[in-house]
Amino acid sequence: MRTKSLPLPAIILILFVTLSVSARQKIIIDTDPAIGYFLRDVDDGLALAIALNSPELEILGITTIYGNHTQAKTYKKALEILKEAKSQVPVYRGAKKPGDFSLTPASRFIKSAVLAHPGEITIIAIGPLTNLASAIKSEPEVGKNLKSVISMGGALQAKFLGLPPGAFDLNWGSDVKAVQLVVNSVPNFVMISTDLCLKVVFTKEKYQKLKASAPFLRDYLARGIKSWLAFNRMIFQTEQGRGFFPWDTLAVIYLLEPEVFCPNPIQIEIKPRKIQGVKITTGKGTPINAPLELNRERFWEIFFERI
Repeated sequence: MRTKSLPLPAIILILFVTLSVSARQKIIIDTDPAIGYFLRDVDDGLALAIALNSPELEILGITTIYGNHTQAKTYKKALEILKEAKSQVPVYRGAKKPGDFSLTPASRFIKSAVLAHPGEITIIAIGPLTNLASAIKSEPEVGKNLKSVISMGGALQAKFLGLPPGAFDLNWGSDVKAVQLVVNSVPNFVMISTDLCLKVVFTKEKYQKLKASAPFLRDYLARGIKSWLAFNRMIFQTEQGRGFFPWDTLAVIYLLEPEVFCPNPIQIEIKPRKIQGVKITTGKGTPINAPLELNRERFWEIFFERI
């Protein structure tokens, strides 16, 4: 009995789908979302929305951590965002406080996923690094087998609110020992610094554009952003206008299109400040990439294509 062969267009389609799926970047997002909570930063929520609406990314899981709010609140918020996005990406609870290197559902998931896919997973770390440090501390091979870590945190020269660079840093400054462990364990580490993040501002005009034409989670994000934008407009006046800095979104957009950012390979040493925060010195220590410039126009194009 002869079997019919597939027509050429069907074969091409199958090959295209297979290659597209295999080409997707495997990622884990380690985050502390608080969008919509009173006077809490909205950047993690925006970053999650961009990632969830990026078909070239295969999000293996989302791990939550203390930071912008308690771990319980950030876990609840991650679930809320995924429900709004109609996404089935699993969420894992992580550390509740700095220095807690005990294994949690989040750190266990990071450990098992990385070891199951050596050299394939990038972690977008947009909260304190305690979850990732816990996974590496329990099994050093985790750090060696990561494809890369893109982490928002730290400052080289930038003074935010007039404070010394890195003072009261909510990501790196919350758990400096975790940062030291991760940076020294991962071969390919990208630092999305305060210096870089201060170069993009989400203004009232950006809000109006989002509210009018954003293709993904428009109403949810507009509601969550509104009060945070109003609060920040009273505080921050920049050359780009009044508004807030969309910190963590830069980490996701770096992953999507690194060409938007100018490479800046440096060596760093990391130490805690006497008051909460992190102090970074350059010129010796661990080699990383810490871009300091970006194509702002292209950044916003990608932002509004995905958000």
